[in-house]
Amino acid sequence: MMLVKEVVKIDKIDRKIIELLKKDGRMSYRKIAEEIGRTEVTVRRRVRKLIKEGVIRKFTVVIDPVKIGKSVQAFISIPVDVKETSKLVEKLKGLEEVSEAYFLAGRTILLLKINVEDLNALSRFLEEKLKVLGETRNVETYLILKDLLQE
Repeated sequence: MMLVKEVVKIDKIDRKIIELLKKDGRMSYRKIAEEIGRTEVTVRRRVRKLIKEGVIRKFTVVIDPVKIGKSVQAFISIPVDVKETSKLVEKLKGLEEVSEAYFLAGRTILLLKINVEDLNALSRFLEEKLKVLGETRNVETYLILKDLLQE
């Protein structure tokens, strides 16, 4: 696992483009160009370069889990053996409730973000579905009350 990646130099214009795309990934190059005072060709060229260099990894859709019936979101921390992480990643891909997964430094921890319908579904997930990960002692669950940055 490579932890240090090559740093790509980006300037003020790139940062403005990125900020606009973070707010609205569907914003047209023409609209971005108007917002930053550059030409559409410049914006298109810069976005292509940011994608090629891996600064922009992908364009995606952010779904409101509550709107699709997933009213309970939680973080689950699971102590893991470092040697097991690659196996765990494959197992996690099969768990539809898991929307995000992170391997954290410090106490070796796997941190999952899950979206489920209700507290009963959360309980079932903890009791039944986490078994695919193997030994899951000392699991801690944190209910998300409010996403402060998505309001």
